Amino acid sequence: MVEKGSQVSRPRAIVIVQQGRPEPPLDRLEPDAELTVVRTADEFRAALPGTEVLFLNDFRSNLLREVGPGQLRWIHTSSIGVDPVLTPEIVNSDIVVSNSRGVCERPIAEWVLGVLLMFAKDLRRTIELQQERTWLHRETEPILGRKALVVGPGPVGRETVLLLRAAGMEVKIVGRSARIDPELGPIAPIGDLDELLGESEDVILTLPLTEETRGLFNASRLGKMRSGSRLVNVGRGAVIVEHDLLAAIDSRHLRGAALDVFEQEPLPEEHPFWSRSSILVSPHASGDLVGWRGRVVDCFAENLRRWKANEPLRDVVDIRKLGVIGPAFASGT
Repeated sequence: MVEKGSQVSRPRAIVIVQQGRPEPPLDRLEPDAELTVVRTADEFRAALPGTEVLFLNDFRSNLLREVGPGQLRWIHTSSIGVDPVLTPEIVNSDIVVSNSRGVCERPIAEWVLGVLLMFAKDLRRTIELQQERTWLHRETEPILGRKALVVGPGPVGRETVLLLRAAGMEVKIVGRSARIDPELGPIAPIGDLDELLGESEDVILTLPLTEETRGLFNASRLGKMRSGSRLVNVGRGAVIVEHDLLAAIDSRHLRGAALDVFEQEPLPEEHPFWSRSSILVSPHASGDLVGWRGRVVDCFAENLRRWKANEPLRDVVDIRKLGVIGPAFASGT
């Protein structure tokens, strides 16, 4: 239960939007809240006094770290990840944080299946050969029975496991601790990760960014992956040590990688990932279906209704469980 912050019919709410990006469709919220759209630290600082509600529509934003949360009592994020709010001041406060579950999970899972099919069926090479007007018969790999490991059984990981299994893949799961999930079955503890890496043909990372997960896939751990396997990352870029991944690709220990997230975003033009044919570079767009911005606003609108009615909010995130991450962890991811 969240005690509503105001008895007025239109509480004040700040909407943080990324610079250079259009506003989400906020018109439908006008009858329910007095909205102030901000993009810069100065605008955010000016809007904060007397405001208790924040709609964080920019997952890359550092404004909360730069300015602080002021008197905010509720923050809703347009993303599943809540990296920008994991500051000491917010994590150790009574501020309630909710996210937009149900918008991006299935699309991300579909993207994961798509890139695994692309690799198995060598579709990238097929397109290249068509452009060269070259007829070259080749044999491809099956998806049926292929061994996959999903690291991170959160909302995205859950959808990914279910979809890959529906496609006929054999999927194991690693989480923080060992348990039996009613829907997914056995989840192995993080201590079993290295052993399971050696058994898997495809490894899919759906991890949030925390102090524990940053750099988790370094040279040592990548070296424990099965020779010729492939890596897919739809979690956070900083979970992988990028130069170690590049070395694993260049040595052909890993056969390929599909990356939708990176340590620095946008990925710099000079980054070597661009030039590697065995690495797919995607612009952090795996979950962005046509119309997703409107669906995110719908999530916020429903929680705004609940906030005003003093009802429990949906999709509240346990930020204390995630813990504080420093600016270096949040930047660009």
